[in-house]
Formats: sequence, C-alpha cells, structure tokens
Amino acid sequence: MIPGNDSAIKAQTDRIDNLATDGLVGVGNSLAYRVHEIEKHFHSIERWYGSDGDNTMSTANNLTPWTLATDSSSANTYGTEVQFAAINDVLNSDMGITVVKFDIHRVAVVESTLNDSTFMVQIWAGTGVFGDATLKTEFPYRTGGNAAEAQPINVQMGRTAVATKLWARAKCATASEQSLQLLIGIHAYAG
Repeated sequence: MIPGNDSAIKAQTDRIDNLATDGLVGVGNSLAYRVHEIEKHFHSIERWYGSDGDNTMSTANNLTPWTLATDSSSANTYGTEVQFAAINDVLNSDMGITVVKFDIHRVAVVESTLNDSTFMVQIWAGTGVFGDATLKTEFPYRTGGNAAEAQPINVQMGRTAVATKLWARAKCATASEQSLQLLIGIHAYAG
C-alpha cells in the first residue's frame, strides 16, 4: 500500500465487494458494466417475434414467420434482403422494461423449401438503407430430412441500439429459388 493513501485505495477497492455498481447505466466497458451485461444476457426474458407484415417486429409472441428467399437464378448466392425491424421496434415492444439495446439470441427456422441442404443466413443492422448496413452476425443452417428442424439456433450477436433497422438474407449452397421461414428470439437491455 502507498503510505498516506490507504483510505483512498480502500474506498475504491470496496466497490468490488461492498458497494452496488451502476451496471449497464454506468460507464460503458467498465468491469461492472460488462459483468452486468453478461448477467442480463443469460438471465433476462427472451421474447419471440414474427413478421407484422410491414417490415416490423413490434408485437412479441407473433408466430407469422419472415420468409428469406435465396437468389432466383443461381445457387450459393444471397437473395434480396428482408427488413424485419424498423427503428425503435424493440423499444416499442412489450419487454417490461425501457429498452435501450437488444441482441438476437436465437432463431427458429420453421420451414424451408429444400430438405438435406445447407443455407447461410446473415443479419445486418443500420439506420438508413441496407446498402449502408453493417453485418451483425451470420450462421449456417442445415435442413434435415424434414423441411425444418425443431430446435432453435443460438446466435452470437453484439448488443445493438434500438434506433436501428434489421435485415436478413439467405443463400442455399446447392440450389436457386429456395427459401427459409424464421422467427427471432430477442434479449433486451435497459442500458
């Protein structure tokens, strides 16, 4: 210890075990912020969204899936992107908190047009048009002997501000003119 500074050091180290932290409303990227982010990710409500029919997901517990079509003329080529969230959709949802950020945690493919095939799905985010968006995550999906498999897919995606639009697009490795239908599971965060 540094002589004469014991009380200042103790005041700071007490924050580790003896004082409450601000968590996600505190300083971004601080230890308390990151620990709280991890805790909220694993111990928060997950709400599932389907299409509201107008490029939004403002209503949770909707079982109408989005349809992602692959390219119509060649295999292994992404089809046209589908917008599935408008700015502040998650903020306006019924999460039970004032949502500031969110992440997609899981995706459920509920139907596909081709069995025994591999698809790749990308999710993009931005505030303007798709051409200016940033790739947030991508994941492969392998259809089995059925048109869709029953288990949701875990997705790794960084937290995103609610003032963001989301798009998804897909491609199929072996055939053109295919499609996937999916639902999206979201975690929301207050800070």
